[in-house]
Amino acid sequence: MSQMIQGAHKSAWFRHISKGVALAASTGAAFVSIVTALYSYGVLGKSESHQSIGNYGAAWVRLRPAIDTATAIGDTIHFAATIADKNGSILVGARPTWTTGDSSIAIVEADGSVIARGQGLTTVSVVVGELVSHAKIFVKQQVAGVAVANPAGDTAVVLLEGSELQLRARPLDARGHTVPGRVAQWHIDDTTIAALDSKGLLTGREAGRSVVSVKIDGAAGYLPVSVITTATAITAVAGTNQRVLAGHVLPQRVVVRATNRKGAPAPGKLVTFRPLGAQGKVEPPTATTDADGRARTQWTLGNDPGRQTLLASVENVDSALAIEAEADPIAENTRVAALAEQVRARAGALLEDSIGIRVADSTGRALPDVPVRWTALDGVVEAVAPRTDSLGIARAKWTLTNKTGNQRLRASVGAAESRVPPITVTATALSGAAASIVAVSGDRQSAAAGAVLPKVLVLRALDANGNGAAEVPLMLSLSGGAVPDTELVTDSLGFARTQWTVGRSAGDYTLAVHVDGIKQLLKLTARAKPAAPANLSFDDAPAAAGSSKTPRSRTKRLYAIVTDVYGNPVAEAPVSFSVKAGAITPARAVTDAKGRVALNWMMGASANEQTLRGSVRGTDVTGAYVTQVTQAGTPKVAPPKTTPSTKTAAPPTKPTKKSE
Repeated sequence: MSQMIQGAHKSAWFRHISKGVALAASTGAAFVSIVTALYSYGVLGKSESHQSIGNYGAAWVRLRPAIDTATAIGDTIHFAATIADKNGSILVGARPTWTTGDSSIAIVEADGSVIARGQGLTTVSVVVGELVSHAKIFVKQQVAGVAVANPAGDTAVVLLEGSELQLRARPLDARGHTVPGRVAQWHIDDTTIAALDSKGLLTGREAGRSVVSVKIDGAAGYLPVSVITTATAITAVAGTNQRVLAGHVLPQRVVVRATNRKGAPAPGKLVTFRPLGAQGKVEPPTATTDADGRARTQWTLGNDPGRQTLLASVENVDSALAIEAEADPIAENTRVAALAEQVRARAGALLEDSIGIRVADSTGRALPDVPVRWTALDGVVEAVAPRTDSLGIARAKWTLTNKTGNQRLRASVGAAESRVPPITVTATALSGAAASIVAVSGDRQSAAAGAVLPKVLVLRALDANGNGAAEVPLMLSLSGGAVPDTELVTDSLGFARTQWTVGRSAGDYTLAVHVDGIKQLLKLTARAKPAAPANLSFDDAPAAAGSSKTPRSRTKRLYAIVTDVYGNPVAEAPVSFSVKAGAITPARAVTDAKGRVALNWMMGASANEQTLRGSVRGTDVTGAYVTQVTQAGTPKVAPPKTTPSTKTAAPPTKPTKKSE
């Protein structure tokens, strides 16, 4: 057992001895390596070139080139740093640090490569430990080329006649970077094709090709330019304002013409035809203008009546040309009805709201924009609008005439070719309030006393327009005579009629007509003439003043008086007188205005009863005057005896109401 323990101790001792020998050997090798390294980097010995341990042993540093220039952004210039020890030996393994003063002008990489970033002057520095060396780099771009383009970046320009385009010239350095601050000189080869100002504004003049050139700092750029003729306007040449039944082809083709800014034809331009709102169709829908700038199409109208529009547009022109055509309604598919069945208004009135028609198709759908023509058969009409509105309604203002009764207005839809039957609107014109009263007939008549005037009195109430005013009460007032009724009412035409029986006394009579609301009365006159002779009587004539006759005179003065049945004296009545004794003067006479005839009767000499007889010629009216003569040549003082006429007059017609 002890032997085993001793063996273990010996084995451990040998292990410690071997580790010590190995450590001694490693330390020696490391020392040899350090010495070798110091000698290699110039720390030991006097070698001309040594490697260094980092920047250890560097005594000075130098930068080459001292200054350099870059002519384009992105150019790379290589700077070299020389690092040496105190003996002047170059240290190959040194690791310098590179920097630039302004990184916006240039940046430097770890190997001393300086890359230009922007124009300017800056410093390139190298740092080795505490040692610093500087150099300069100047970045100055030089124009190596010129890029010419329009704002869209195209390298070829197509310009319309009369249009303008601002060109851009970009000077470039050798690496394609823009060189700022340079002034371009512009030029175009053919100024008749286009004009070019000093700022690059290009204006097209005439169709053709040319080249724009730009020079900047001796470098040049070029841009091909093509000026083309374009349409600047489109006008209608033929086929406008046509009309045909809805859904039919227009009889004439639609022709449009495209022109350039000088008014010359624009050939080869694409024209598009499009019915507005899908109204009908065109064939062809597109066409190319010919040598005269014209394009044509055939237009079939839509099925709805009214105005329809075709739009024609040409390339390069923003606006479209509108061409209109009229689609007339088809009779079998059109229904027309008046808005009001019966219209009643005062004569001469203006009807604004109630006059109108509605136009619809056979299904009742309203037809807007259909032309309507109004014709006043009576009065005056003015259309509110020449076409139906969105509800298919057309209205008119109708001024009635001043006549009462039925008046007519006619509305025609579409053109005559449509054959839509016209509709007639009828209005009943009513009279207004009574404004005056007139005597139509019967004024200033005459009739025998107590008789009816031969003509019926016709009165009429009139409104302000002279129309007969219906149902107007008329009040009658008479100075004499009688009428069947003192209150009359006018008929539908404003007339009222009555008969007037004059009074029994001969003379003038008046009849006044009064209407409420009318201040002025209407007065009619009539004359009552004496009726036919009915009586013949005698009366003593008064003695004349200063007469020398004595009561014993044989001559007697008398008046023969002729009167009618009412006692009115009858003038100009022919009378005859006769006596059996004596003489009568005159024997024949005519009554005066008072119905009298003055007589001188020379009585006979015998004393007896003497008689004077008279008669109205042409009638059976007679009369007698009897007196008694008491002694020869002397009549009896007692009143004479007069024999009345034997004629009996017919009594007058008895009126229902009378006034004398």
